[in-house]
Amino acid sequence: MIKVLLVDDSNFMRMVISNMLGEDAGIHLVGSAENGHDAYEKTKLLKPDVILLDLIMKDFDGLYAVKKIMAECPTSIIILSGVGNSDMGPVFEALEAGACDFLNKPDGTKEGGIRGISNQLILKIYEVAKVDKNKLLRKNTVANINQHTFDTYLPYEIFAIGSSTGGPGALEEVLKHIPSNFPLPIVIAQHMPANFVHSFAARLTATIPLKVKVMEKGDVLQAGQIYIAPGDHNVYLSKENLLSKRAVVEYTTEQFVEFNEPSVDCLMLSVAKLYGNKAIAAILTGMGRDGAVGMEALFKSGAYTIAQDERTSVVFGMPKAAIDKGAIKQVLPITQIAGFVVSALS
Repeated sequence: MIKVLLVDDSNFMRMVISNMLGEDAGIHLVGSAENGHDAYEKTKLLKPDVILLDLIMKDFDGLYAVKKIMAECPTSIIILSGVGNSDMGPVFEALEAGACDFLNKPDGTKEGGIRGISNQLILKIYEVAKVDKNKLLRKNTVANINQHTFDTYLPYEIFAIGSSTGGPGALEEVLKHIPSNFPLPIVIAQHMPANFVHSFAARLTATIPLKVKVMEKGDVLQAGQIYIAPGDHNVYLSKENLLSKRAVVEYTTEQFVEFNEPSVDCLMLSVAKLYGNKAIAAILTGMGRDGAVGMEALFKSGAYTIAQDERTSVVFGMPKAAIDKGAIKQVLPITQIAGFVVSALS
């Protein structure tokens, strides 16, 4: 049984969510709390496996709870809050403080709205319950603003990354260590809601020297820029035209087995087709198997494929799936991926 503590200052929400969780035989709601201080005290007392935590509450908010809990009794926390509908800042602060994942609470207080995310919520609870609590504590790293000396001849032309649960922190760790004159475009598919993606791009722009943008149909990839897939489309890369070597972003309505909008497989398959052995790609922490098919295609095309190791992955699902397919050439801790990629170009 997975022991869950529910924290929300709305009586209605506590009742509805409690009913939702009660429908799953593997989940046991051990208690509820109305504010951050109450959540901290009940975490010490009840020792839940997972905490579902609202952020905006009276007196002591959810961010207070995350910081106190992570400092004294680290526990897997899923942020379940409507604050992301208008302001992603508190969500990023909570993730940076050690929360595992975020699920946007639908607008309004009608039961049908929150019940629409029931399956997602239960799936996330099962996944984060397995997380090693020691992996939840993050260290702040300083962005690399220095330039690096790269070879005139570059063996690779693109760096592609796929990630999911735990991905925002992992991506920040990698991108903050990429030098300011990085000579390749970087394309990323990270599982997150559409409104999250734009906020995440803005956050990265404020902390690293490279330009970051959310992919739009028709974007032509430029060296030294970071492109993040939107949260409401599957994207792929194609040639700008028959005479051009440049890649352009396209949207597709094609649906993929493991995950959609954005699908890591969709992006990676197009990188394999377009770049072949001129691509270097990494699959990072994430729930499920998305990216394994794409990484296998990249591996077979001669691309250099990297997976984040189990020790540093919040959830080892996506890297493990690619490793199990025999699609990975190098398994690395998250702190070494940026340096390895840079060395491959030097």
